[in-house]
Amino acid sequence: LAVLATAQCTQLQVYRRPRVAIFSTGDELIHPSGELQPGKIVDSNQYALAALVRRLGAIPVPLGIIPDRREALKSAIVQSLKAADVVLSTGGVSVGDYDYIEELLAELGGKIHVRSVAVKPGKPLTVAEFPDCLYFGIPGNPVSALVSSWRFVLPALRKLAGLKHWRPEFINVQTQHQLTAGGKRETYLWGQLDVIEGEYQFSVAGGSHSSGNLINLAGTNALAVVPVGVTEIAAGERVRVLRV
Repeated sequence: LAVLATAQCTQLQVYRRPRVAIFSTGDELIHPSGELQPGKIVDSNQYALAALVRRLGAIPVPLGIIPDRREALKSAIVQSLKAADVVLSTGGVSVGDYDYIEELLAELGGKIHVRSVAVKPGKPLTVAEFPDCLYFGIPGNPVSALVSSWRFVLPALRKLAGLKHWRPEFINVQTQHQLTAGGKRETYLWGQLDVIEGEYQFSVAGGSHSSGNLINLAGTNALAVVPVGVTEIAAGERVRVLRV
């Protein structure tokens, strides 16, 4: 700002902050203050995604928990399309009896660009385009939702915000631990990227890497990428890492 003032630039073209509508779907979800009964789980996605959106400078528009009923979901989608530039909904994009999202997006005139991606975690992903809005239907599992957001949603938000460097940033680093994967899908393993003896090194998080385990995701600042066809990367070898 000081440089602009010195140059007597009093008017500038700027990008407004994107508005991002966020809602979760599922009859099993409850608010953190709700009573946790058998078959119910706390909706953590709303808070994780809102934090990601704020960190990027965008404006989250929380729309709450939407039950697995077709008309309720349709109403929420219509509301979100009017309220925001980007929509993030979690759940309802797998292949199941109550997964209506893709069907409703098409019914409302959305152009479906993506129906799923060959990655783990985060295979269920729906991306649709409307005249004034971009829609991301991401998985309901908390870890899958975050991985999908880091990998696919945040680059889109950066570009909408007018940032020049909007593409995901990958670097090749040494892994401190052996990394294993199934080999059939591109696999993301989360952990910590640190500078050790002047060189970036990746340390995979301990414990289970299931799509519902948020505990070992805390403190993550990077995702190691195990390519399709690779089942093992030995400790000490180089691995491609996405900084998050």
